Amino acid sequence: MNDLESDQSTNNQTMKYFIDAVGQKIKHLILSNADDRSNISSLTESEVAILEQIIDRLCIRCVNNNTTRREVTPIRHINQVDTWDCGLACIQMVINWLNNNCNATQEEQEEQRRWMMDFVKAKSLWTIDLITLLQNMLDLNSNNNSTYLFCSNRFGIDESYNNLHYYKDAFSEDEIRVKRLFDNAEQQNLPLLQVSHMSFNVLIDLVSRENVVAIVLLDNTIFNQQNNTSNAKTASNIHDQSDLSYSGHYVVLCGVSRDKNDINIATMNSQTDDSETYSYCLVIKNPGIWKETQFVTPSLFEASWRAKGTDEDIILVAK
Repeated sequence: MNDLESDQSTNNQTMKYFIDAVGQKIKHLILSNADDRSNISSLTESEVAILEQIIDRLCIRCVNNNTTRREVTPIRHINQVDTWDCGLACIQMVINWLNNNCNATQEEQEEQRRWMMDFVKAKSLWTIDLITLLQNMLDLNSNNNSTYLFCSNRFGIDESYNNLHYYKDAFSEDEIRVKRLFDNAEQQNLPLLQVSHMSFNVLIDLVSRENVVAIVLLDNTIFNQQNNTSNAKTASNIHDQSDLSYSGHYVVLCGVSRDKNDINIATMNSQTDDSETYSYCLVIKNPGIWKETQFVTPSLFEASWRAKGTDEDIILVAK
């Protein structure tokens, strides 16, 4: 094998690592706005190469190269009801958005939630539980052409999580169920993408696109310790945080804002010692608070997302 062939083989192996499964197609742009990124850092050549490969494999289409002060997909906020159902609330928000059902009554939402609870049959939910639920709900609507992609740096169980209080009580039962669900996902060729380390720029580029959102798993301990939410009533005592090592919490990331007022709110609410001046902030729907929209600094969001216990799980959804 000559050097050129060796390099090509290495590149193919590298991309195979990043692109673990194709499954369904995400119909949206990632890179259309490359010429105007004043709200985010420019993508590196390696990031662009990876994204171009993913775009090619997933047949992502282009959209207009327009930027606004808020690059946000409008989604109706829904609160979680209990300490464990933040993931279900995020699925509800996304499903209602996909089905253009923004005017669902409280009774309809409660009925939908009961149905989801019956389906998952568990209270210690992992992202693969949400993927299985999301796929089933999409299957129920044959006219829905939306697509999704589950990205993570690990598909399966990390045995060390048994030492985290958040997982410990139900870990044995979870381990059996989660392994079975991942096996089923592989058999059904569901869209899973294993990424060793997704660049934060890539994530921001994705959710800046019109009609692309993400359900993201955060460490709520880090998020709440460093984010001042005293001005917003909590929907519940979100998760047991008696052990401050980790507390998982799902939110819907629906875009970024370059509006100075939004950035100021995000910066003032952040309790980090970070003195960085931001040119944008993240816009999320947090089912754990009553505020319709929450603005978060990039450093706080990334720290909460990359924490041990999250596996950097993301469910990208597009319509």
